[in-house]
Amino acid sequence: MNKMLRQLRIRLTLLYLFASIVLSLAVGGGTYSLVNYYFRTINDQALWVKMGLQFAALDIPLPVELYEAVKQEGLVITNPTDLPEHEDESYDDHSEEEEEGLKENELADIFVNPLSLTGTLLTDVSGQYSTGVIDSAAVLAAKKNGYDFRTIKTGSGVPVRLFTYVLPEGAKVQVFQIGRYLSEQQKVLRNLLNTMIILGGVVTIFFGLASWLLASRTIKPSQQAWDKQQTFIANASHELRAPLTLIHAGVELSLRKANTPEQHEMLSDVLADTNYMNKLIEDLLLLSRLDSGVLKPDLQTVNLTTFTPELLRQVERLAQSRSVLFVTEVFPIQITADPIRLKQILLIVLDNALRNSPSGGIVGLRIFSSGNQGLIEIEDNGPGIPTEKLEKVFERFYKVDDQSSMDYRGSGLGLSIAKSLVEAQKGSIGILSVEGKGTKVTLTFQLA
Repeated sequence: MNKMLRQLRIRLTLLYLFASIVLSLAVGGGTYSLVNYYFRTINDQALWVKMGLQFAALDIPLPVELYEAVKQEGLVITNPTDLPEHEDESYDDHSEEEEEGLKENELADIFVNPLSLTGTLLTDVSGQYSTGVIDSAAVLAAKKNGYDFRTIKTGSGVPVRLFTYVLPEGAKVQVFQIGRYLSEQQKVLRNLLNTMIILGGVVTIFFGLASWLLASRTIKPSQQAWDKQQTFIANASHELRAPLTLIHAGVELSLRKANTPEQHEMLSDVLADTNYMNKLIEDLLLLSRLDSGVLKPDLQTVNLTTFTPELLRQVERLAQSRSVLFVTEVFPIQITADPIRLKQILLIVLDNALRNSPSGGIVGLRIFSSGNQGLIEIEDNGPGIPTEKLEKVFERFYKVDDQSSMDYRGSGLGLSIAKSLVEAQKGSIGILSVEGKGTKVTLTFQLA
């Protein structure tokens, strides 16, 4: 259970941390996207206004879309297709008047290329233009569509936002291509991204610690309840041991003095129940120690060639008493295990196999290696386990069939204890069964 609570704490921590990271990414990504969108918007708006001012500087009626863009800045209020007559002015005077209501830094860094329809820079037109990079593909697209917006990169990799517009026939300039270098804005975005990455790392660490504390607080009631349960089991088991020992001794004494068959039978039943209770208490105490992590296996190198003979003789006698043939195949391997707990595991599994084998049946024990693992297989030809029950055999107090042996009363804890002991030794246990043919249990340990 402690292991389950630890896993639950880790899962809750990861869940809280994941939710926090998603929230941080959403906030950070939203901030970055908003700043990027703001830059794109002000760039395009400034290019529209700048283009409108170029039309106005050449006394060319403004198309509706340019007129609306310039009008939003309060720079042009005349009819877009029929501008009134006005006095001749130099381009410089006109530009200064038109840009009066606009922030200077929004238009000052926009370059203007007066071009021919072939995309050639015109140098013989009146006016002062701060020229920049020229993109012929944008000119071709503008000739087809009237105007063209695009972002390109210079030879040195600097991004440029371009706005290309084809002027009406008869104008001094056939095409205006204006643009803004985006290097400063990209620098701002990179700095913003780097800052968010650093802050994101700090926030992730903070949220990780906070998630761990929150997960610990969430499972604290379960942990406390489990600890109380373990304490109760341990205390109850210890309290029951003494009276059960006295009962066992008293029943054995009474059994030797029984005068009638009825008394002998009754006392034998009491003795069997006492033995069952003693075994159940021992199993519960063992599971309690395993769950709480108190029981630490003494892992060492175990040579199975020298380890198994005594165990095999013990099992052989048990098999003979039940008229079951016990066959073994042991290859010389060494594994990492606790020898005392390993013997306990093997006795549990072998006892199950013998009890579930019919008279004249066969139980086999095979020990061998595969890769870097040592395997112990115990197989019987008993009735097998139904598929729907197979996944439950390691559950506590679960009994597939308690009538396999009428003189045996199982608690349903054997395989659960075996599984816990194997896993405590960093091993694994698996079971395969075919109903009507038998069952095979495989124990896996690391080779030493």
